[in-house]
Amino acid sequence: MKKFKVYSPDSPEETKMEKQHRALARKVAAESIVLLKNTGVLPLKTQKVALYGAGARMTIRGGAGSGDMRERYSVNIEEGLQNANVTITSKAWLDRFQSDYQKQSDDRRNLIEDKIKDYTQKDVLKMFEVIAAVPLKYPIGSKIALEEIPQDDTQNAIYVVARQAGEGHDRRVEKGDFLLDDVEVANIKLLAQKFENLIVIVNCGSMIDLSPLDQIDNIGAILFVGQVGTEGGNAVADVLLGKVTPSGKLVDTWAKKYTDFPAAESYSYLGSDLTNADYTEGIYVGYRYFDTFNVAPRYPFGFGLSYTTFDFKSTSQSIESSSVKVKTQVKNIGDTYSGKETIQLYISKPGIQVQSEKIALCAFEKTANLKPGETAELTLSFDLNDVAVFNEENALWLLEKGDYTLLLGDSSQNISPIAVLKVSQDIDVEKVAHICPKTRDFKELEVAKGKTHVAAGDVPSLTVDPAAFKLIEHSYQPSTAEPTAKTTEILNNLNIEDLVTLCVGGGQFDKYYNLTPGVAGNTTAALLEKGIPNINLSDGPAGLNVLTETLITPDGIQKFLRKIPDSNNWGFIRKMADYAIAKPQEGRPVYQFMTAWPAVVNQAQTWDPDLVKQIGSAIGAEMLEIGVSLWLAPAINIHRNPLCGRNFEYYSEDPYLTSVMASAVIEGVQSHQGVGVTVKHFCCNNQEENRDHMSANLSERTLREIYTKTFKFVVKHAQPKAVMSSYNKVNGVYTANNYDLLTKLLRNEFGFTGIVMTDWNAAAEGKADYQKCQASGNDLIMPGYPVARESLLAGLKKGTIPEKAIKTSAIRILNLIFSSAVGEDF
Repeated sequence: MKKFKVYSPDSPEETKMEKQHRALARKVAAESIVLLKNTGVLPLKTQKVALYGAGARMTIRGGAGSGDMRERYSVNIEEGLQNANVTITSKAWLDRFQSDYQKQSDDRRNLIEDKIKDYTQKDVLKMFEVIAAVPLKYPIGSKIALEEIPQDDTQNAIYVVARQAGEGHDRRVEKGDFLLDDVEVANIKLLAQKFENLIVIVNCGSMIDLSPLDQIDNIGAILFVGQVGTEGGNAVADVLLGKVTPSGKLVDTWAKKYTDFPAAESYSYLGSDLTNADYTEGIYVGYRYFDTFNVAPRYPFGFGLSYTTFDFKSTSQSIESSSVKVKTQVKNIGDTYSGKETIQLYISKPGIQVQSEKIALCAFEKTANLKPGETAELTLSFDLNDVAVFNEENALWLLEKGDYTLLLGDSSQNISPIAVLKVSQDIDVEKVAHICPKTRDFKELEVAKGKTHVAAGDVPSLTVDPAAFKLIEHSYQPSTAEPTAKTTEILNNLNIEDLVTLCVGGGQFDKYYNLTPGVAGNTTAALLEKGIPNINLSDGPAGLNVLTETLITPDGIQKFLRKIPDSNNWGFIRKMADYAIAKPQEGRPVYQFMTAWPAVVNQAQTWDPDLVKQIGSAIGAEMLEIGVSLWLAPAINIHRNPLCGRNFEYYSEDPYLTSVMASAVIEGVQSHQGVGVTVKHFCCNNQEENRDHMSANLSERTLREIYTKTFKFVVKHAQPKAVMSSYNKVNGVYTANNYDLLTKLLRNEFGFTGIVMTDWNAAAEGKADYQKCQASGNDLIMPGYPVARESLLAGLKKGTIPEKAIKTSAIRILNLIFSSAVGEDF
């Protein structure tokens, strides 16, 4: 048997696949950009602009933490414009900005190196603690000097507001973060005075407060570009110059001010108790709140402008069994630009027995590129089972008696009734067991029953046949796993200690058979002699987060090739170079230049599942190329609040949109034999502050209708190979130890058959209990340390862990390993 195997390329040359994926990344980025305002300034009419703002040269292409990337290179907005032959006439300010930032970075480096000057190799973890204690804040830039404004005929100025966020911390309602900084406001005011046309670009993974711009005249256009990935600068230039007509739509409601959001003042660090997050808004998240409670947004959910205009109308509505179909005609009625339009279908429920939101998205479709005068026919469809409400009193999913109005439009606020569905009697859809009882008493937002329904008016009426529905009921019991033939063969040679070893990850510093430098984790390699290889798990969700240039020595040691990457925060530790940087002749070089895709929120803003499925297929191909079996993505948590530090990793405030887009990327990845996804974070990981210890407290209805509905949908439609439990508690119980969530809900109700793993170090002293994981339905403890294995063995000896639970988890893990490309190749 080989000591180890390396799948990754040994050549640094850019491959044909890498070039193809970059082209797709550029297309996705351009289609994700949302045009929020345009007085006719865009597309640009000249090839000369003055460019300012932190994001011009330091364009944010993705978020920090597990969603970070280390691609071959990324294109910033300045470079993108120059690649399109645009002349930048404001180099003086850009150069000063870069010089100021470099000095700030050098000062930080010198401070850190002074603090660690007496540390040795064994103090690496302490070095990281020093680095973390001296963060480098993303720059704003300084005020624009009058001499930095070109004195030629430049008519157009662009100002790029940029923000960085990431794992472990939530954003702040402070200037320079959620709020515009005084310097930014002053610069935008100056540019509005000095230039004929001003374009403001927002380069951030989530919304920011744009209210100061209301007081500034002459802002001709506002673009929300999000975090646009490796080809971001080129994509932005494509849109600015009219090579691509913007078609992105917002996936979140943008409020006029932060306090317009429900539960705003108690969210995360703003609340008085970081150990408890009470979801007092209940089901009223995002547009469900704004529309139901008549709070006017700055920009509504689903909003986005174009360089052309569209006319659309519903041509027919039909119902067959429980399936509703709406045919729609869309026409580009502009006379100059081609473009794409997304048509959205919403439903207004009766809300008589169970209070309900005013509207909920139930279907959407995006046209192909339509030339001026061209028409497209779209069919929007949904299943009535998916719009049932959850009645907490009797644990029943219900289509209650009454009228259901269908509304068609291009945003949550630009919609009109097109049909009414008449339900003549209550229809019981699904009977379930109660789960996750509340442990804290708090009042949720309420609306009067029957007061939120949107009247249909004079529109066609369709009758729903109750006989078309069959009540779904579930059997609740500890889940089991059926071994494959290969797994059965392997099991015959394993003892209980081996089974326990399988249930714990391999740790982050062990030697492995399958080597992919930079992966987040691995299954154990301790059982190679018994015929079980390890498989590799790579972070996401903007692509495969691995190291780019490394070297593997003949005995399997991984070292850096050429330099230590700063993105690991190791670049500061120069004293590590002697033992961490290899010489090329020491072993096999490994090159892993993976694609940095536009952030997940950008992918959602395309409203194009087919395009997102292509991303998934591309990621699956890259996984096979470098020996990764599980991608630790997609992340499908709901945007409960715009301050969440990881909103860039999540799709939307809306469960349905999230579900459709996530299912598309899952189908794309898993269209390749031997690789799979890990849907995360199950569930209610909606803030980063104190995420290891906080409890998300919410009603069962809110849990089911908003925060786990996405997982139900993707399991039903895409069957991911793995699910990751989250760090937090739900109603006082850690998710990794939560039998209600992992077994009763995920397995018994949703029908999930894959493995469940913990988030990294979510089970540890003072966190989730190792000994409760497998019995609760959490198969794999990650990243895996000897203490976890010892704890499981002790639990078995004491009888606190059922041996059957360990065996069931081990079977699932073995099934996964031997269905992977690595297992098949072993």
